[in-house]
Order: sequence, then structure tokens, then C-alpha cells
Amino acid sequence: MTHPSERGPSEPPRTPGPYGPPPLQYPGGQQQPGSHVPGPRPSMTGPQVQQSGEWVPPQKTEKGVLGALFDANFNHLVTPKLIKAFYLLTLLLITLNALIVLGFGLWVMGLRNGWFLGLLIILCSPVVWLFEALLCRLFMEAVVVRFKSAEHLRVIKDKL
Repeated sequence: MTHPSERGPSEPPRTPGPYGPPPLQYPGGQQQPGSHVPGPRPSMTGPQVQQSGEWVPPQKTEKGVLGALFDANFNHLVTPKLIKAFYLLTLLLITLNALIVLGFGLWVMGLRNGWFLGLLIILCSPVVWLFEALLCRLFMEAVVVRFKSAEHLRVIKDKL
């Protein structure tokens, strides 16, 4: 065979599972040497196998923000729990900033010969709000993606 997905005429068809094709089987149902079949692990925190033979990941207990804060092993992360609150707080501050700029534009508009500059400041206020909100969202998404990739890597490590 030139490619692992190709099979010979005497091999039974293999259907791909959620993580790729199953290991090759020799005639008579024996496994190919060196292939790994998931099974119960001896560790207490390892994956469990149900009656149907499916692999079930170990159940992790989620800690709250304070429990994760005092986790000296850094097994439970605080940032993913707090990112939503930080995002809402940042949007609130950005909105307050836009309202202050809007008020400044109204003040400048009331000055003598300042109506045009005040109008420009008022019209730019929503654009500045949108730009700041977009930058904040991009930064928060980058943080979330970083932590989610670390969590997915931990799940992959636990499966091995």
C-alpha cells in the first residue's frame, strides 16, 4: 500500500471515526502491531470506557473564580471566567468616552465660529465609539482564542 487510507482487496472496509480511520485489522480480527486501541487506563483520573466501548473523557470539576484564583497548580484558569465582565466594563467605558466627546462637540458648537468644528466632533463620536469597540473586541477575542487553544491542547494531552 502506498497510502494508509488505501486498502487491499482482502481487507474489510474501514469507516473513519471522529479522530480518523480505525486501526488496520489483520485477517481473523487481530490488530496490526503497534496500533493503539483506546481502553481503560490505570490512573484514577484517566478516561473511562462505557459498556458500548466508547471513550468518555474524565469529568473535571469546575472551580469558581475564587477557587481558580487560589489554584497554585494553574489547572483552573481565571481569565476565561472574567473576560465577559471585562468586555462589558470596557464597552461601558467606551460608551462613556463617546458621550463625553459628544458633549465636547456640543460645547464647541456653541462657541462663536465653532459650529462647523463642533458638528465634525459630533459626527465623529459614533465612528470613534465603533473603532474603540472593534479594537476592544479584537483584543478580547485574541485572549479567548489563546485560552481555548490551551484548553483544547489539554484535552488532547489527556486523551493520549
